[in-house]
Amino acid sequence: MRVIAGEKKGQRLKTPKGDRIRPTEDRIKENVFNLLYGPFSGVLVLDLFSGTGHMGIEFLSRGAESAWFCDNHRESLRITRENIKITGYNDKSRVVEGSFEHCLELARNEHTAFDYIYVDPPYANRDFYDRTAQTVGACRLLTPGGRMLFEAPKEYTFSHYEHLALVREKSYGKKKIWIYESCD
Repeated sequence: MRVIAGEKKGQRLKTPKGDRIRPTEDRIKENVFNLLYGPFSGVLVLDLFSGTGHMGIEFLSRGAESAWFCDNHRESLRITRENIKITGYNDKSRVVEGSFEHCLELARNEHTAFDYIYVDPPYANRDFYDRTAQTVGACRLLTPGGRMLFEAPKEYTFSHYEHLALVREKSYGKKKIWIYESCD
């Protein structure tokens, strides 16, 4: 696992042993950023279900102003913090310990809206996608034109969500990326 582009290009990131956390493969990560185009300078990012923190770190390397990393698993949080430290992004990062609901509620209470939200929960928890999208839309947690990305098994289907428009779907082997945009 490495940073694909930007100021930390080539920087190796820590990954866990075993298969409890499944970081996005480098080729998919590169393709996701090709779909998004950029520029990423000055944006605020939420890496929800952060795992290793590699997606938020990739945004930071490409110029994001700051990133929130959210997870509720102790090992994921440890690895995320280590990766933030080795890339030197401590001052641009906020690690939120707890459930995704807690993180989204914290953002709502602080009147924080993100330019990008990356959603990659444990695949066994299919309803986490819908619950995240419903909260993000209802609470207006995306900036105007902001984007929310789902990474999920390609056999999943997602409905339409209030205040969000599906703008792109792309398959990569057994995985698929859905890109939603704030539409009001």
